[in-house]
Amino acid sequence: MRRVSLGAVLAVAISLLTATSALTVPKNQDELLKDELHRLEQSKRQFTGGQKAGEALNMEVVGHTDLGGRGFNADVWFHEGYAYVGHWGFTDWAQGSKQRFCPDDPNNGVAVVDATDPTEPTMVSRLVNPDGTSAEDVVVFQAPYGPLSGRDIAAVGIQVCGGSRYDTTFFRGLQLFDVTDPTSPVELGRLNTGCCTRGLHELEVEHRDDLGRTFVYASVPASEYPDSASPTGFRDQQGRGDFRLIDITNPTAPVEISDWGVVHDAGGPLEPGQGCDPDPIFGHSAEPSADGTEVFVAYWDSGFVALDLTNPAAPTLQGHTDYADDEDGDGHSSMFDDARQLLFTADEDFCLHSGPGIETGWGYLRVYDYSNRAAPVQIGEYRTPNSLGGQPGSGDYTIHNPMIMGTDVYISWYSDGVRVVDASDPTNPEEVAYFVPPAGQNPVKPSQRGVLSQTPQVWGVFVDEATGLVYASDMNTGLWILRRTD
Repeated sequence: MRRVSLGAVLAVAISLLTATSALTVPKNQDELLKDELHRLEQSKRQFTGGQKAGEALNMEVVGHTDLGGRGFNADVWFHEGYAYVGHWGFTDWAQGSKQRFCPDDPNNGVAVVDATDPTEPTMVSRLVNPDGTSAEDVVVFQAPYGPLSGRDIAAVGIQVCGGSRYDTTFFRGLQLFDVTDPTSPVELGRLNTGCCTRGLHELEVEHRDDLGRTFVYASVPASEYPDSASPTGFRDQQGRGDFRLIDITNPTAPVEISDWGVVHDAGGPLEPGQGCDPDPIFGHSAEPSADGTEVFVAYWDSGFVALDLTNPAAPTLQGHTDYADDEDGDGHSSMFDDARQLLFTADEDFCLHSGPGIETGWGYLRVYDYSNRAAPVQIGEYRTPNSLGGQPGSGDYTIHNPMIMGTDVYISWYSDGVRVVDASDPTNPEEVAYFVPPAGQNPVKPSQRGVLSQTPQVWGVFVDEATGLVYASDMNTGLWILRRTD
């Protein structure tokens, strides 16, 4: 395992230190997250080629809704006959603080879709987020404990998208709803993650039967980026790390229990930054174990970090994965197979060419044997043909998010659609099915925003274990309901 020198830590800090004062004019490099910077860059280009028509192998369409043509669709969840689709957004500071990337009413919020008849999905309501914010990630569950036990609860991650992250008039953090009647959701509570990050980016929910408590396992990315305008010297003015553990046993009064960061708690990056987007202190997402006593935090170039949460108030580092010197890194998200002690991970690498000495191609699926928390070992991987770096034309051919069902892994892969990989032999995952939706027009103007208007962009995927139906969210074309035919 490589060690990170003090010089390397300082180099990372210097490269990330772009915010000099809250009074200066905001800049995209200082305000936007990694995928947003990528999409903004793509919006300035003209593209040709790429995937236009839909295609499938061993999958068929059961139903579809374009959600009113709103675009900006983000992650998807399914619960008790209803699908929930989030939305993304940000401010383009280079164009005079234009809000064309931050949808407002009625195109914002989490779309609630009645899919009790999967052939005719119908949007019936929204989980409305505060003005000037986005609601990318959503999880819905039935509360097993607490004052609302038995009620259906939705947890939504909220980020600033209508102005600067320094503007404290914008809410950012966690928003909770009662969706027992999905046609008439009721907001229950909020938790503000505070200035001056953008807010809560991704989340998962798990229940601790041993404690009788329900937690949100969340990421607040860039909390530990240097910021000279902050009293702590970091973007998070309370000096917290990117991982946050929030008790939502009482959804009307969520409470942050603990946090963890590579700088504050591990003494600095666990690995050096590498590839075209070198960054070892960016905690993007968090994946809990089934019993909630552990979490795997996707920490970009620092790998996938395992924390012991037996004591929720005191996260403890157990181990982390390690990228080889010729790999790009960019650990983005994961899902843990508790039965086999395997971590299936996604590297969101938007760079086909990452420079000398770094492998060519976009991000892909890795499989780690994490049975030894202190020394995880990569034992397998899967790449789509396009992600290998051929000539697919315009589009984003990097992996996004994996979901495990049995020994199959369902993966949202942006312009490569939904991929289904048989991982019964985790050392040799094999693709067994896929669905790529037809391209759709993104509502963003001007029309040269080619990367989204010309290609599929599948953000999220969710599998209903009871029916086997697959729910996929496309950033442009809405919600697709699919069935395996093999």
